[in-house]
Amino acid sequence: MSIKRESPPRSNVLHVARWTVQKGPTVQSGNNTVNSTIRYATSNPFYARTSDHGYETCVEHLCMTGCLAGGFAQQFRHLDDGLLAGLFHDLGKYSQGFQKRIRDPEHTGKVDHSTAGAMLLVQNRRFASALAVAGHHAGLGDFGSAGDREGSTFSARMNRAFNAGDNNPLALASAWKKQIDVPQSALQARSVTASEKNSQVKQSEDDHCYSDMMLTRMLLSALVDGDRLDAEFFTSNREDRAEHQLLERLKEQLGSETLSGCRAPEWNDLREAALATSADYQAGNHSRINYLADAVENVARRYLESSHKTPLDVKRCELLTQCLNQGRSESHKPGLYTLTAPTGSGKTIASITFALEHARTNNMQRIIYVIPYTSIIDQTVGQFEKIFGEGPVLPHYAEASYQLKDESDMDGIDLRRALAAENWNAPIVVTTAVQFFESLYSNKTSRCRKLHNIANSVIVFDEAQTLPVPYLRPCVKAIAELVEHYGATAVLCTATQPELQRLFVQSFSDGRCADIPEISPFTNEDYEQFRRVTVERIGDIELDALANRLDKHAQVLCVVNTRKKAQYLYNRLNRESESEGTFCLTTLQCAADRKRLLTRIRSRLAAGETCRVVSTSLIEAGVDVDFPVAYREETGLDSIIQTAGRCNREGKHAADESMVYVFSTAGGQAPFLQQNLVAYRETAARYPDLISNDAIRTYFGELLGMLGDNNSNMVAGNDALDVHRIISLHGCGRGMPFERIARLFKLIDTPTVPVYIPLSDDELGDEGARLCNQLEQGDIDRALFRKLGKYAVNVWPQHLEKLLSAGAVLSVGGETGAAEENCYILRDLSRYSSQLGLQLENVAADGIFV
Repeated sequence: MSIKRESPPRSNVLHVARWTVQKGPTVQSGNNTVNSTIRYATSNPFYARTSDHGYETCVEHLCMTGCLAGGFAQQFRHLDDGLLAGLFHDLGKYSQGFQKRIRDPEHTGKVDHSTAGAMLLVQNRRFASALAVAGHHAGLGDFGSAGDREGSTFSARMNRAFNAGDNNPLALASAWKKQIDVPQSALQARSVTASEKNSQVKQSEDDHCYSDMMLTRMLLSALVDGDRLDAEFFTSNREDRAEHQLLERLKEQLGSETLSGCRAPEWNDLREAALATSADYQAGNHSRINYLADAVENVARRYLESSHKTPLDVKRCELLTQCLNQGRSESHKPGLYTLTAPTGSGKTIASITFALEHARTNNMQRIIYVIPYTSIIDQTVGQFEKIFGEGPVLPHYAEASYQLKDESDMDGIDLRRALAAENWNAPIVVTTAVQFFESLYSNKTSRCRKLHNIANSVIVFDEAQTLPVPYLRPCVKAIAELVEHYGATAVLCTATQPELQRLFVQSFSDGRCADIPEISPFTNEDYEQFRRVTVERIGDIELDALANRLDKHAQVLCVVNTRKKAQYLYNRLNRESESEGTFCLTTLQCAADRKRLLTRIRSRLAAGETCRVVSTSLIEAGVDVDFPVAYREETGLDSIIQTAGRCNREGKHAADESMVYVFSTAGGQAPFLQQNLVAYRETAARYPDLISNDAIRTYFGELLGMLGDNNSNMVAGNDALDVHRIISLHGCGRGMPFERIARLFKLIDTPTVPVYIPLSDDELGDEGARLCNQLEQGDIDRALFRKLGKYAVNVWPQHLEKLLSAGAVLSVGGETGAAEENCYILRDLSRYSSQLGLQLENVAADGIFV
């Protein structure tokens, strides 16, 4: 199957009269009157939905959804595909079975109303739109094989429908033809011309299949967003929804007289309304971008004009000036860029400055800031809110404050953010890499709904070197697809730029990426001005000897590779030193306790008090702390540099006084990171200065080379950069396995299970205990699990079995509860302490978790 791409349509605007919501007819069901009577131009109206204020006709709903979906799809030049999907997505509602149900839902079962529209689109070879229509409720199923008859694949579903004779869904809904007239020339997919075939020769057949599948997800996004916006508009007419005025204007454009007569506007009028919707949507987005670009320019101007600059401030101004100029440059078209700048150079503000100026220059829609760790999202959001205020900034991650509130407790900002999180209709979106990439490979309607708003956006990938290695190839391919086919700009922003050029060359089909433009003006000499630490290798050391060294420092950070080592060193330091100033940080503590401990750590560091911290790598995830000296167990060079970023972070001391000691211990590395360690040792053997740009480039080159940075491994099916073969599953002959890919593509893919800790103390209060009690009582919803997240400790299945056998945890949910799976609450609180976390010393298999 090959899904053809449309040529760009012309842009026009249609303005006609407002139309009104229709009241339903009187329908008798037993002794009940369902609704009141109103006269129509046609004697047999068909209804799509009902609410407290009346009925929405099929014509009204299909035309509204079609024009919205078409307008959204126009953002990536697929207006007709989106319009047709929206116009026919609920075609089955024209069946007598559905009309009986909507008039008498208490005595009528559910009716399949999506298959009919999918069948019509399949007949006319609009396969991407057909898949979107078929999946707009339950999500995209696997396409399957042409001969499928049984099972849940799209092909099996279509084969069963087409072989149902006069009872097939499309035949049962044939009344649609009396109200909707689409010319066959518009409905049928056009053939590809010879010139188009010649322009596509660089794209392989498998590349076409990958693009077809991504297009299908994008069309599903446009359809689901249009469908849900119209449904909400009809039932509740929320004025706090950002799209409210867009929906009002679309109603005006479609016209009341035509729709009240239960007759859809002509096809050309629908296309004009969809184009007008697209133009209206773009204009609103551009207006917001212009406002924010002006705001960031004012901030930049004040900083650049300041008369009190240190030498480092001068260098920061050079980066900021470069980002302003590059963003304003008309020669910098949407594409792929790198922004490589050292820690402390102000790259967060510089990168948002480039993004907004670039978006304004190129008429782009929004800025999406993709961050690897939730621990640094709040810092980034806080910086943006100081510049732009809360309104324009959407933090979208599970622990965002508005995500943890019931709607009744939300203020205006919370509510607008909760609505915008559904479809990312905000000028600045700050989200996680997990949310971003898993949505792009998802088949679920709730996750895919936002995808069309990624088109024509500037996407900044903060800490780009942290893209997960087992999924690196599909992540790079997704970035390339967004740049190549959806008008996006991607900025790889980091102090330690990974060597990804070869992967991008493999992922683009149009020959670009011979060189990725760099935005930063910094040279190797400039980096020396930002150097804050000196890294020294001290070789092998026993844990007891290491504890003795740590004890000699008043303030010190030590990062080790396993939780077991962290706990051992903490206990040793507690015996030798004052316990008040000694801390342990691992994921055996719940997030609530880690946050509390970090607050104490920062306070003691700022006051100059004793502060010795032993941690796993979790502290490298952007945690803002500043130690005068640090120790790091051997691991990948990127992690060592992250630990170095926690030493002399504020630059108050000379680099040669701020030491980062790299050591090794017995049993020091998790198995899946052995190649990172080998690449580090190869690099360390060649470069005495481990944090130089040359060393960093060599490290990433060595690592990707060992992991298989070439096509041969991918073809052979042994690709450490794509462990689940996500790219090959997109290939032709694979049956477009949307559901399987979504199930396999999990950036955080571990077999661990959360155990919830019912914390209750004077400092944290009793929230943990109350939430666990709510879970135990079966009062379960999505908000509960979001709130419980900060009281969870993830354990391995074998650890869980031991805890269950000892009666230390309580199992709730599962077969008897509303949760999909069993949930676990710690009952033996003697096994948990805020200082060390969950005690697993008597449980086999030390985890490789942080």
